[in-house]
Amino acid sequence: MIKNWAIIRDILIRLEATSTPNTALDANQFPEYPEQEVAYNMRLLSEAGYIKANILESKSGDGRIAAALARSLTNSGHELLDTIRNDTVWAKVQDTFKSKGMDMTFDLVIMLGKKIAENFLLS
Repeated sequence: MIKNWAIIRDILIRLEATSTPNTALDANQFPEYPEQEVAYNMRLLSEAGYIKANILESKSGDGRIAAALARSLTNSGHELLDTIRNDTVWAKVQDTFKSKGMDMTFDLVIMLGKKIAENFLLS
């Protein structure tokens, strides 16, 4: 499995858009992506402290995630989303990583996103 930034951004955006603070998103509510990829990226976001989630590992030995529920954004999750929500900033972040041939990490995405947003604001 890979860290999929399109899925990560979509999870964050959809969590923020929920109608109540306690509305959970299930990994199967993202029909445009394979459920296991969504579940895996929910687990990554949870482990990194960007969302609160319940992740249930399969006990059948197949290596799958049996269930993944994203429950809410943490303050750090809001900060990450604030950095990458804007489509123009997000496109520039992706283009920069691609042109430099570097892997996108949470810390680098936040740092670069803030710098790009700052440049937009000051120009």
